[in-house]
Amino acid sequence: MRRRGLRILFGVLGVVVVLVIAAVAVIATYDWNKLKPRLTETVSHALDREVKIDGDLTVHWQRDPALRGWRAWLPGPRVAASQVSIGNPSWAKSPEFAHVDRVEFDIDPVPLLSHTISIPAVQFVDPDVQLERVSDERNNWTFGTTDSGGSPWKFEFGRVQFARGQLHVIDRVKQLDVTIKLDALKTPVAYGELAERQAAASKREAAERVGSGGARKLDKDKTEPKPPRSEPEGYAFGWTAQGRMRGAEVKGEGRIGSVLALRNPERPFPLQADVHFGDTRVAFVGTLTDPRDLDALDLHLWLSGTTLSELYDVLGVTMPESGPYATSGQLIGNFRDATKLHYKNFTARVGESDLDGDLTYEVKKPRPLLSGKVVSNLLQFGDLAPLIGSSKKAAPQADQASSKVLPEEPFRPERWKVMDADVQFTGDRVFRDSELPIHKLVTRIVMKDAVLTLDPLRFRFAYGDVDGRIRMDGTNAPIKGAINGSARGVQLKHLFKTADSSQLDLGNANATIDLSASGNSVGALLGAANGEVKALLDGGSISKELVETAALNVPNIVLAKLVGDRQIRIGCAAADFAASNGVYNARLFIIDTDAAQINVTGDVDLAHERLDLVVHPDSKGLRLLSLRSPIHITGPFRKPDIGIDKGVLLARSAGAIGLAVVAAPAAALLPLTSTNLGNDQDHCTPLLNAIQQPVEKRAQGVQKSPAAR
Repeated sequence: MRRRGLRILFGVLGVVVVLVIAAVAVIATYDWNKLKPRLTETVSHALDREVKIDGDLTVHWQRDPALRGWRAWLPGPRVAASQVSIGNPSWAKSPEFAHVDRVEFDIDPVPLLSHTISIPAVQFVDPDVQLERVSDERNNWTFGTTDSGGSPWKFEFGRVQFARGQLHVIDRVKQLDVTIKLDALKTPVAYGELAERQAAASKREAAERVGSGGARKLDKDKTEPKPPRSEPEGYAFGWTAQGRMRGAEVKGEGRIGSVLALRNPERPFPLQADVHFGDTRVAFVGTLTDPRDLDALDLHLWLSGTTLSELYDVLGVTMPESGPYATSGQLIGNFRDATKLHYKNFTARVGESDLDGDLTYEVKKPRPLLSGKVVSNLLQFGDLAPLIGSSKKAAPQADQASSKVLPEEPFRPERWKVMDADVQFTGDRVFRDSELPIHKLVTRIVMKDAVLTLDPLRFRFAYGDVDGRIRMDGTNAPIKGAINGSARGVQLKHLFKTADSSQLDLGNANATIDLSASGNSVGALLGAANGEVKALLDGGSISKELVETAALNVPNIVLAKLVGDRQIRIGCAAADFAASNGVYNARLFIIDTDAAQINVTGDVDLAHERLDLVVHPDSKGLRLLSLRSPIHITGPFRKPDIGIDKGVLLARSAGAIGLAVVAAPAAALLPLTSTNLGNDQDHCTPLLNAIQQPVEKRAQGVQKSPAAR
């Protein structure tokens, strides 16, 4: 019985060997060109494109040396075809998607049973590929989808090998038209050698963009290209790119390896590029492995340009306007479930400001999301100017031609609709010229559904605390904006350091702001705002000469010139402005000093950038001659007119009469006195209480206030 079983087994094995030999003989001798119609029909159906083979079609047996174990000893069919072309959709500009002089590929026959064309290895010789996109949803490189439901077949690739070729990219979304040519290098280049070269070239570029100081900022150990987990092959092919994008020239070059192993993470594929898109430069060096692996893409990335906003055209990432910039960091890509790119440990120089952090760009529906953390140790105020629509390097002739003071550069809400964002920002110090006392800036920048918010927005300003919130709704045209905030204990002497301390030495201030408006620029928003702005200053001193000039006490001005000036203490300064369609009306604006009480009435029109204010001075004490005429401040912001109304002489009680209608605003300012102004004595509370008293008692109350004694 046992012998009989062995005979059957050997018989079966013999039949299998005979069949294999017969199959090999058939494959080796059969004229496979007869199968071209059937093969092209099957592949055309799988791709949903017309496929042609105008040259010879051959099949032979070959072992795959890249396989391991017992599979490496089993030969498989190797298909070679010449003059192969793949058609384009009917809407495409070119009739062909690709044409290749010769293509060779292995086929795994088992997956064919499940409608899967598995190709462990494929080699292209002189391919000419035309990539075209007409919208975000319509391109010619997505196969197997038709109006009738698409093909049931799918493709799987293992390794891709190149031998010269050309790629033409037409992207009507980005207005991009670029031709890329690929050719073999005369001498292969080692991965490490080219990485060092690219790092040196990118640092030179950074020095040109942001100066040597900025280049030193980027020249840190953590920004150096890190070696890949597995040693990649050397660079075997070089490529060049030439074309245009949005009217700007595109020019660049790079290197790649010879074999892209899509399903073998142990064999990284080297990539290198250095491309200029107009004024924006994108350079990287790194590797690509299995796109399904967590770290499929691992590049060291350098970016530089004249403004970050231009990255929108190049990378599709919405960034703010800025000055010249240069960045360096590690880009890691994950394509397993969804595209997710991590820009890790990056360092950047924007103008004269530094930035560090980690950002993640994730493809989601309905919009991609940019998230992460950004930290700045030094932030120049001038580098923030483009963020609010201004420019620190405006052309002199343009500056003279425009009569506007407020920023007029329009926002770009259409870009807010293509990406969401959630970024935590922390800034240690913010400087303007030599110093602007802003410290410890903390905010969360969120952009969702085209609505941009900075909430919370906290920072130390002139050693005081500012806490606010900004919201801008880009779904409306024009944009709807709102700003709410408060400031506590701001030390104004640090804010006006350039002023002569013998003329002006201000104390501490509290303030609140609550404005809402519609407009497409900072100037338009402020010029259409509704709401209120309140401020309170307690303490400080001002030159007697300045006060006497304001009160027009001519003899005392002469005395000050003869015997010297002296400081006059400011007891309190209070302001309450009500905004209506961009016109800010002074419901209360008073400055109380030892020498005079100054009441200001009128409007500040931000919509037309004009002043219409009247200064009512009321001197205290005995004066040899005191005209006390009102002072009119009128005209545009850039060059207001200041004149004296000589036809009207005010009575000594004119200041008190002027305050008769401001009892309610005075009461509204009282809560600001409850916060710490940093003074040992509260001068504003008695003044505000006195303003609320009946008119006939007001003068007496003011005289008894600490500010008047």
